[in-house]
Amino acid sequence: MPEPLTSAAGDPARGRDIVLGRDGNCLFCHAIPEPRERFMGNIGPPLAHVGSKLSAAQLRQRIVDPTKVKADVTMPAYHRIEGLDQVAQQYRGRPILDAQQVEDVVAYLLTLK
Repeated sequence: MPEPLTSAAGDPARGRDIVLGRDGNCLFCHAIPEPRERFMGNIGPPLAHVGSKLSAAQLRQRIVDPTKVKADVTMPAYHRIEGLDQVAQQYRGRPILDAQQVEDVVAYLLTLK
């Protein structure tokens, strides 16, 4: 997904807050280089050097809809809303992360080198 979802640049500090917080809940599955975080998952790959391995476009695609990269991935689609059938009624038609949040997360992940 080569083009950013917004005209505003992503903010790494806001992205960090999303990754560490409940909005993204990334620590449930991933380990990241944040020494103050005590509990991290190991279901997904560690994100320690993801910023030197993947481009912004590659990161964005994995956040928006990771099934476009790997069909049987367990990571949720954070910005896709169509084609999902196990979504509570009150959340249908709404992405987990809005476009700016996606760009903020991409900006943060790019700092992990």
